[in-house]
Amino acid sequence: MTHVDTGAPPAPSPTARRVAPGVIYFFGALGALIWGYDNGVLAGALLFIEPQFSMTPTEIGLVGSFLSIGSALGAVTSGLLANPLGRKRLIFIASLVFAVGIALATFASGVPMLMLARLVLGLGIGLVAVSIPVYLAEISPAGVRGRIGSLTQLMIASGILLGYIGNLALSPFGAWRLMFAVMIVPTIVLAIGVWVLPESPRWLLRKGRLDEARAQLAQQVDAEELERTVSEMQESLATRRLPLRQAFATGLGKIIVLAIALEMLTQLLGINTIVYYAPSILKSMGFSDHAALVNTIGFGVVSVVFTVIAGRVIDRLGRRFLMGFGALIMAAAMITMATLSATIGFTVGVSGIIGIIALCVFKATYSLSWGTATRIVVSELLPTRIRGSMQGIAQIFNYAATFVLSLTFPILLATGSGLAFAIFGCMGILASIVVFLFLPETKGKTLEEIEAQVTARKVGR
Repeated sequence: MTHVDTGAPPAPSPTARRVAPGVIYFFGALGALIWGYDNGVLAGALLFIEPQFSMTPTEIGLVGSFLSIGSALGAVTSGLLANPLGRKRLIFIASLVFAVGIALATFASGVPMLMLARLVLGLGIGLVAVSIPVYLAEISPAGVRGRIGSLTQLMIASGILLGYIGNLALSPFGAWRLMFAVMIVPTIVLAIGVWVLPESPRWLLRKGRLDEARAQLAQQVDAEELERTVSEMQESLATRRLPLRQAFATGLGKIIVLAIALEMLTQLLGINTIVYYAPSILKSMGFSDHAALVNTIGFGVVSVVFTVIAGRVIDRLGRRFLMGFGALIMAAAMITMATLSATIGFTVGVSGIIGIIALCVFKATYSLSWGTATRIVVSELLPTRIRGSMQGIAQIFNYAATFVLSLTFPILLATGSGLAFAIFGCMGILASIVVFLFLPETKGKTLEEIEAQVTARKVGR
């Protein structure tokens, strides 16, 4: 394989530094904890920011949606830099961006500065949204790649839960600035801890650093499989050197469209609007601020528990099963919400209880299926040659959908019509159709085997 000059000195030794797998996976996914916390903390902070800044529903939507604009920019940046810089460097850069965003949010003096803070925080989220799933997919053995990949969603869910807990703990003091400020702790840990991570062996091969890649792989596969694995990766990298604009003229076209569709549907199911505005939804049902925050912690616990379960079963049940049937269950939950909203309405009585149950079912199912599986399967489906760049492009569509929903949901919620929930229900039905008709099963296969399958146009079961 031809050596590619990256401007960096060659490795002094082919021996890779041995780091415990648990440490690698923890720091590899830690950026997603900050991602989740930022999503969760806004839900409670808005209860205090809204009256202080006299925010309108449109301004609330803009504050929520500016995160999506920043995330789209971050995804583009990550897609462009993933191959030149490598995955771990991008994660470190994201930690620095997070630190700036946290400072802006903590000291925000009005809605414009808060929007800027959300934009910067979104930029950090976009960077990790691309780099973390790609890194975990490329560093994990095939047999447990689903379980390792589920750490991204577990960190997000844990971050959301921590955000909800922080909201409840600080709500008696109305300390919304401190709610944002505490994010700096995991950010510092990430900035330091990322340097213990090994680089992706596939990225090392791309850069012609064969000895380093072989040393990293030696910690994952048996000695007799090492050379075969290296050869497969080299062949994969060598055969995928085509301009991105020509991808649709090959077997990659359908996969690229599928990856974009999955990323968009992940948001169109409605999860981020539930995360951002859960307390507001509960307040619209008649619950007090305190009761709303307590209930959101329950949602967070449900999400964490079912993400853990997903990590245990995804490599056995497969991606298609979880995502296909999960979408149908979420559709049923959202249709229930829409029906209640359009008929008897939500109260703290029976209809409110049914509404909370429906939201719990939605959160649990999302964590068990799409929340965990989508990031894994998109990273698996995209070939190594374009994985970083196309993951970034797919994330742009993800955040475009998030932007529209975050901007419009507070306005739709204020009408009390249930239209938003009905739309989410329809999206769930559409998502199940896409999965069962077009998504190939990827469990237990190496990334090179998956690439061979999809480039041979064997898209489907």
